Amino acid sequence: MTNLFYEPFPDSIEADGERYGILTDFREWLRFHDMMADTEADGHTKVRLMAGWLEEPPEIVTEGIVRGLTAFARADGLFPARPGEDSEEPPHPPWFDFRVDGCQIAGDFLRFYGIDLTDTKYLHWWKFCALLSALPDDSMTMKRIAYRSANLSDIKNPDERRRIARIQRRIAIPYKMDDEMIGAIFSG
Repeated sequence: MTNLFYEPFPDSIEADGERYGILTDFREWLRFHDMMADTEADGHTKVRLMAGWLEEPPEIVTEGIVRGLTAFARADGLFPARPGEDSEEPPHPPWFDFRVDGCQIAGDFLRFYGIDLTDTKYLHWWKFCALLSALPDDSMTMKRIAYRSANLSDIKNPDERRRIARIQRRIAIPYKMDDEMIGAIFSG
């Protein structure tokens, strides 16, 4: 795990015994997340496109490079592994989306950090992730996540349950479940 107080943020990944320089600006990794979420691009196309996040793309994008890039995109080295994180939970609608929540993220960064994300020249992806994860509970971003993740069956007051359900519908992230995901919910 990287200690952000005295270790520099990474500017490369290691894969297949080689070190590959990578693009590190937060905008690039927002594009990466958009590419990965694109339902019209197949897996082979996405793997080929991943080379665009390497400073010097190789002719072949290996499984190791894919693992390295996705680990960087998740900021795996920044956050400690949480117990039980590897458990297979049934899928649920997403609680957060960079595109859908973009206005709130930009507003919260300006409000809480004085950083104008639309105008800043450079911000390392992992620094962006650290700041995003540290937004206070009263930020618009964290409020939206809290509303989306609320389990309505845990709310006993019917008026409050209806209020939260209305908010959830209003801020819902467009989401489609495939047959495999539906099966996982009912088999889990």
